[in-house]
Amino acid sequence: MFLLLLLSSPTVFAETNPLLERPIPSDGGPTIVECTLGILDIDGISNVDQTFTVNVFTLFRWQDLRLRHDGPGNARMEITEIWHPNLMFLNRQRIWASLDKIAEITPEGEVTLRQQFWGDFSQPMDLRDFPFDQQSFEIHIVSSDAGTTDKLKLVENVDIPSFLPGKYSVPDWEVVGFTAEGKALNVPNVGEVSSFKMTFTADRISNHYLVKVMAPLLMIVLLSQVVFWLSPSEGGSQLGVAVTSFLTVIAYHVALNSKLPQISYLTRLDVCVFWGTSLVFLSMIEVVITTGLAQKGKKGMAQKLDRKCRIIFPSLTILGGVYAIFWF
Repeated sequence: MFLLLLLSSPTVFAETNPLLERPIPSDGGPTIVECTLGILDIDGISNVDQTFTVNVFTLFRWQDLRLRHDGPGNARMEITEIWHPNLMFLNRQRIWASLDKIAEITPEGEVTLRQQFWGDFSQPMDLRDFPFDQQSFEIHIVSSDAGTTDKLKLVENVDIPSFLPGKYSVPDWEVVGFTAEGKALNVPNVGEVSSFKMTFTADRISNHYLVKVMAPLLMIVLLSQVVFWLSPSEGGSQLGVAVTSFLTVIAYHVALNSKLPQISYLTRLDVCVFWGTSLVFLSMIEVVITTGLAQKGKKGMAQKLDRKCRIIFPSLTILGGVYAIFWF
């Protein structure tokens, strides 16, 4: 997993510049860094790549009494000249920063560092309920130093809490809530490190899949069942309808592969497509059987089988759809 260092720490000069040492509170405890994560926009969510693209605003604030000054306004300093927390995005893939690394310092010694990032973050998804699923997406910031929980603590900024936008660019998701909290993260073979995580939960808007995928699929399956109303003696017409329907359903399989990663389990939509494919295939087999019966002079038996299939196949179609959408 790739890590991005948000703030570079010039420890080379720590011996000569005391301002590069960690500001120790009067009680000797860890330095408290207040964090704010704000998602300015959600640009996209990729099922195939298991990533999401966001525009993120970050704000970090801590107290350093050594930087107190007479004012009257806030002072500005390069972060390379003062101590600052070494932080990184844990699940970052590719991101770009857009603001200068300048810290604002109040006369009381309160340091504030703001930055804006845009890019991709990795997020494993559970797609079993696709396209009726709900997913949680995390932006996770950790300290780059091992065992820093006794020296550094990341907490939520109560004055400027983390936030989400009211509107965002991604069209097929609806954000339903978020949480933000700071807590220790246990890293194997390393120990506990300070971390701050923002998690937002989103529901997939499934109208697109209902209208453009599942409804046409239902039409194709019902079209394949037209063969039960054709005369068994017209085997060529029956078989033509059945084969055309079967090839169309196979094309749906190919189209769906471009929307999902190569996962080892079935989604709700996979069940619908597989069930529809099975029914189309069985209708094609039924055509072969009734055509053979008609050619052997058993047209009455073939017609009786067609009449039964007119009830059985639509019923199975409904049961399969209900199972995939509500019970699977």
